Amino acid sequence: MTINIYSLKEILFKGSGESVNVKSAEGELTILKNHIPLICGLEKGNLKIIDNNGKTHIIPISSGFLEVNPKEINILCQQ
Repeated sequence: MTINIYSLKEILFKGSGESVNVKSAEGELTILKNHIPLICGLEKGNLKIIDNNGKTHIIPISSGFLEVNPKEINILCQQ
């Protein structure tokens, strides 16, 4: 699945991945391939991305928004 993570100043991650783990207002979420469509707010914590090579990427954020649709995951965040 395609994962796009943007801050107001730069692109933090753009590529393919296996999973994204985030902290939302409702609790911790792990997004995998074929996840249902979703839009939610994000809280302070770490975004954890596992790319298609199995490498883990950690991005600390202070807040943001997550959008999951059938083709991609988009995250707009502040660091």
